[in-house]
Amino acid sequence: MSVRLSLDVWFDGHPTPIGRLDALETKALTFRYSEDFAATGQSISLSLPAGIEPVGDPLTRAFFDNLLPENDQIRRVIEREGLDRADIVDILAHVGGDCPGAISCLPLEAPPIKVPGDLAEDYRPLDAEELALIVQRLADRQSLPEDIVDPSPVAGVQSKLPLTILPDGRFALPASDRKVPTTHILKVPRRAEAVEALQEEAACNLAQACGFDVSNSRHIKVEGVDALLIERFDRFVIDGTVYRLHQEDFAQALGLPASLKYERKGIEGRKFDTAAARSVLDRLSSPARARETFVLATLFNLAIGNTDNHAKNFAILYGLRGERLLAPLYDLLPIRLHGRYTHEFAYNLGGASHFDEMTRAQMEAFLAEFGLEGARTRRFIDGPVREMLAVVEQQAPLLRKIGQRFFDDLIGRELTRLVELLDLPLKIAERDYFEAVGDGGWRAGS
Repeated sequence: MSVRLSLDVWFDGHPTPIGRLDALETKALTFRYSEDFAATGQSISLSLPAGIEPVGDPLTRAFFDNLLPENDQIRRVIEREGLDRADIVDILAHVGGDCPGAISCLPLEAPPIKVPGDLAEDYRPLDAEELALIVQRLADRQSLPEDIVDPSPVAGVQSKLPLTILPDGRFALPASDRKVPTTHILKVPRRAEAVEALQEEAACNLAQACGFDVSNSRHIKVEGVDALLIERFDRFVIDGTVYRLHQEDFAQALGLPASLKYERKGIEGRKFDTAAARSVLDRLSSPARARETFVLATLFNLAIGNTDNHAKNFAILYGLRGERLLAPLYDLLPIRLHGRYTHEFAYNLGGASHFDEMTRAQMEAFLAEFGLEGARTRRFIDGPVREMLAVVEQQAPLLRKIGQRFFDDLIGRELTRLVELLDLPLKIAERDYFEAVGDGGWRAGS
């Protein structure tokens, strides 16, 4: 088969390309590890296991497509070059210099351009006016100024810009032609949805109080525009130098394209469901701990009204010694407060697709899928689950102090339902009652 376009795939820390990505004349994609990288026994994804045999189109397309989020930079490249969104390799030829994680996709024979970043030399500080302009345009879903190039595309519904916080607290972008790592993500909701930044910070604080490892997030205002500043968990700083850690989301690990990140979008054998999630968790370095954390995170998301915990909102973080870890929680938001989202589960729980219709038997079936049955289930519920939900109940009233009464009311409703499904004698304080409107949004009940 004739190759139309090829790119070298680089991985931070390896001196030569670790593989080649090919676009064939048939429009199929293939990926093959280099012999020297294959000899190390390493891989860049659970869906792309080590070896020298070429990987076919479905898995190759899924992994590399997940490196291309829909954002302003991608749209501009597609329009400028006259490309189709399906031309993954062609798009990566323009923006693959700094993909998420430790991957780079570059023209053949090009030198590696992903290098650690020196905070004193490799970043350009943003002045107040420039930062304000960026945030305002993100909030209004307008194109960024032409001289602002998104240094590291990241996925998501809301507009995001990766940037770096310098030691003196200033915001900065990589200096011109420097493909150095950023340390934070600035996430800017639409102006009409500005409350989401405050709610996500509150949800992250609740998760931290429950003992979860969470991507640190804080609500900020820039010239009156609400935003969320998120510390990247795939970066670390030592002596003023910023380094990358490799990571992949569960969609990549499962060989699923981003379009299949919800169970309802998939088909049998090719969907993100609890069985698929467990297959990833079982391949991590501490599978038992990862399974327990995943189950607790699922129950936490139910407690805060977040039904949008899809395959791209869970990730694997690859440690410095090659260990595979469940990444910190991120993208925590009380989706059930917002009418534009469906409230159908991202993945079914014991056969249930909606929380309000879930039965106790379905909750038991969900727990059993992760090895929690019989007396072991009761110990888990009476121990870690009870402790977590008690913290949520204790901390949730603080939401009222930041103007988030509806969020507290939602949590009260969800906790009441959750402890019933778990047969857990945990007292939940009465709140104002809210009821769902259709499949999205809430209204005050009588």
